[in-house]
Amino acid sequence: MDGNSKEMLFEISGVVAEGDHKATSLGYPTANIDCGDAIPSGIYAGNVLWCGNTYPAAVYKESGKKVVEAHLLDFSGNLYGETLTIRAFHKVRDGKAFPNQEELIAAIADDIATIKKLCSQE
Repeated sequence: MDGNSKEMLFEISGVVAEGDHKATSLGYPTANIDCGDAIPSGIYAGNVLWCGNTYPAAVYKESGKKVVEAHLLDFSGNLYGETLTIRAFHKVRDGKAFPNQEELIAAIADDIATIKKLCSQE
């Protein structure tokens, strides 16, 4: 996904801050950037720009929170303190509550599969 072939929904840059580690405990670590109220809530297909590289990403903004989270697909490493640019190009779905952790993890896996397909089409 190069950003030129799809209309960008939003773009935000900032320093990665430590979060509550919930996403990591679910198996999907995220880079968290403060965003205030500027970003609409939901799950998005997008990418992250860091150190001259572009990584496909699942982007999440929870309603009422002032942080946007990006799970870089097929990436492993520590991004705390690094400056990233997060871009979103396609809204996958609205956020919702799940009755248990197993259903949440299954939904995240489905979202990641959808986002991988969307990113590979670019």
